[in-house]
Amino acid sequence: MRDARVAGSLMVFAFIMALFALPAVSAQYAESLSLTVYPDGYVLVNETVTTANYTVVLDVPLLGSNVDGFIALDENGNVLPADLNETDALVYFENSSVVYISYYTPDLTSKEGPVWTVSLQSPVEVSITLPEGAIVTDLSDIPLQIQGNTIVMPPGNVSVSYIIPVQTTTTTSSSGGQGSTTTSSTPTSTTSSLSSSTTSTASSSGGGGSSTSSSTGSITTSPTTSSPTGTTTTTPGGGAGGSSAGKIIGVLMGLLVIAGGAYIYLRRRSSSEKVESGASPEALQRFREKVDSMPDLNDDERGALIYLAENGGKAPQSKVRDALGLPKTTAWRMFKRLEERGLVRVYKLGRENWVELVLD
Repeated sequence: MRDARVAGSLMVFAFIMALFALPAVSAQYAESLSLTVYPDGYVLVNETVTTANYTVVLDVPLLGSNVDGFIALDENGNVLPADLNETDALVYFENSSVVYISYYTPDLTSKEGPVWTVSLQSPVEVSITLPEGAIVTDLSDIPLQIQGNTIVMPPGNVSVSYIIPVQTTTTTSSSGGQGSTTTSSTPTSTTSSLSSSTTSTASSSGGGGSSTSSSTGSITTSPTTSSPTGTTTTTPGGGAGGSSAGKIIGVLMGLLVIAGGAYIYLRRRSSSEKVESGASPEALQRFREKVDSMPDLNDDERGALIYLAENGGKAPQSKVRDALGLPKTTAWRMFKRLEERGLVRVYKLGRENWVELVLD
């Protein structure tokens, strides 16, 4: 009888322990997954995860160990708290039914020579947007859809290889007397090889004659012009009647043009750097207090906002970047995140990008 009571107590204890053992953390994979690949190899990952009713925390595997700019939002756009390690992200979703996850990582791409490859193991179909102008050279499987530079691949081991052709345009012009020559070249690439073809057009006019030539793989110019009298002359930099005095005058005119351009550039740069902020000290102080009350800002974001607040509320983007010691790509993504959160405004002023605090 005593043994029966002991067995019954053990069963009750086991049942209670089973209740407490119900999973509070659910390992989840994305319901939808999209990647945006940048020319420098960084990838923006966007995932949509549906939560489970019996859990309070999502355990979402990360697609890379190096993660930057991680953010998790609920269906109303509210930021959710999250803890990250090298392989997973724990997202505390509270009462949310859907969680939207976004972050950057360089771990999905590799480069061998001119060929880039983005590869991953995906449990769902994945949409991959390649850099503008990228040319696909290899695919791990038949794509489900191709639209512009976006490819939708089926689940599994996904691999997409591509190259980014270098587009260059060179224009040279010389004028003197009766002739002028303009040459432009644009290389293009094909999917079968990395060879490029160059088409150039050279036109020269000198009174009543003109000539045009085009070639593939080389640049051809025509320095020969026809004079109004019917004789053929060569005009690389001046007419047949050019003199030493004319050449000296041409050099002096060129120096004057260069000096004038430098003067205009320095004036514009000086005027852009003298822009004064209309932010009041009270507004800047309120913004500092606002920054102090936002624990989800990382050190770089907080440093950028404090730098702007200490410098009148606005500054050239390059100065903020240099003050924090950040690479251009990292700084660009940081300013993008701050602008999306409504903390700063990025705009063009002269030849520079400026960043300005969004004050109350």
